[in-house]
Amino acid sequence: MKKNISRRKFIGISAAAGVAATLPLSGCKKTEVTSSDYDAQAIVVGSGFGGAVAALRLCEGGVKTIMLEMGKQYTVSPNSNVFANMLSPDGRACWLKTKTIAPVVSFQFDIPKYVGVLDRVDFPSTYMRIYRGTCLGGGSVVYGAMLPYARPEFWDEYFPFVPYSEMTNKWYPKVKSVLNFSTVPQDILDNEVYRFARVGLKQCEKAGMQKVMLNVGVNFDTIEGEINGTKKKSALNTELLYGANNGYKNSLDRNYIPAASATGNLTIKTLHKVDYVRHLPNDGYELTVHEINEQGDTIAIKKFTCKHLFVNAGVVGTMQILLKSKYMGGLANLNDEVGKHWGNNGNIMAMRTNITEDTGAKQCIVPVSAYGNLDNPIAPLLAEQTPFPIGMELKQLLTLVITKNPERGYFKFNPTTDKAELFFDKSQMELSRQAMQHFIDQLNAANGGTLDRTWYFGGKGFGDDFTYHPLGGAVLEKASDQYGRLKGYKNLYCLDGSMMPGFSSCANPALTIAGLAERAMEVIIREDFN
Repeated sequence: MKKNISRRKFIGISAAAGVAATLPLSGCKKTEVTSSDYDAQAIVVGSGFGGAVAALRLCEGGVKTIMLEMGKQYTVSPNSNVFANMLSPDGRACWLKTKTIAPVVSFQFDIPKYVGVLDRVDFPSTYMRIYRGTCLGGGSVVYGAMLPYARPEFWDEYFPFVPYSEMTNKWYPKVKSVLNFSTVPQDILDNEVYRFARVGLKQCEKAGMQKVMLNVGVNFDTIEGEINGTKKKSALNTELLYGANNGYKNSLDRNYIPAASATGNLTIKTLHKVDYVRHLPNDGYELTVHEINEQGDTIAIKKFTCKHLFVNAGVVGTMQILLKSKYMGGLANLNDEVGKHWGNNGNIMAMRTNITEDTGAKQCIVPVSAYGNLDNPIAPLLAEQTPFPIGMELKQLLTLVITKNPERGYFKFNPTTDKAELFFDKSQMELSRQAMQHFIDQLNAANGGTLDRTWYFGGKGFGDDFTYHPLGGAVLEKASDQYGRLKGYKNLYCLDGSMMPGFSSCANPALTIAGLAERAMEVIIREDFN
């Protein structure tokens, strides 16, 4: 980075710290591999929260399982350097891109094309863009590690077939036993690196909002070591959305997936992208899979077969596989609910500036706090206080908000482009924009400050055209039964974010996805693997 740059450019560069789906294939030589070489009792497509849960419980049940992941495996050790830093990214940062894809401002870094960990999927027919993780561990490697419980006020509206008490008494604790999440210890919250969080909590309380401490899937002992200088800096070195080099983040590649591997029943194949699926006469499945190299070129086309198939490739990947397979006739009996009820979890961002007190030049990259604004007259919302660690005092607070927005989009397969395309237009975010405006106005009226309309989000004031929380497309009790068994087929399942109806009850969806997957797998193992 140049030593002398303008404040505008410096903020642009640093925006990467504030905070997945086509795979380009070159015309290289392809090698055909016979299906008999790749047969398993179960195949799990994807290694995110749904895929990792499914793999562990299958393997614990003695089921020989293959996990197919289109991304690369990045192995972390305490002093590793396997992930790119957000202020000096390289090809490891983004999936087959030549520029970085940070959403806050327009400035982006040039990077070499490589199978990096974060992808942004842009659709020609929609206002919305989707971020996703593209490596072993899926979204857990690139997410903000926030794992709040779904809000009970809205649960029954979206999941009437699952008692909320069952989630809090059984399934959330079961996930916690593996992910080991917690709220921030008070002594770390009191440190200078969380000044921004303390200021935000004080201001939200003054504005009459609820203070919320988030469950976070990180090792706070490691972060404490970073603070006192005994650990390699990672959370204090803007390492979050492109992975964390010292292992402070409890991502799935460090718990669920290794536990599945330790059973001896899991075979992991990375850089393997499923193209389409064909149902076989014996109620098994054949998968056509592209093996790719680290530049995204196809080096082989393989056939895999299995008796039980779990399509848990994240919403974009799962919709691509299911809708293409339905169009091509391989899964022709999938019902018409597949592709519908998509939502962005009401995601919208904004930056408050001219805050009346310092928010901290040195900030830990892990979000730990939020504001409950459930009585917002436009729409209930949860606002998460997001760090913006650029190394200088700006008196700003960046916020990611989850609004209760009933608007839904849908996916449709386009044979001309060979893509499952999302349809969701700008007008469908109007409720979220109005709710966010009311929230910002309420905070500023009580505390001072202004909504920035200059430096961020193209001057719009709101970041409303992207999401980290895509949900829907194979919704429980619509496209499937309440355990993710897709209707029209036996032994075909979907247990990723696609199973949720566009909204996660004013919370980040990762914990609820994992909890619902745990619930489903208990039944599936008992009933479908006799």
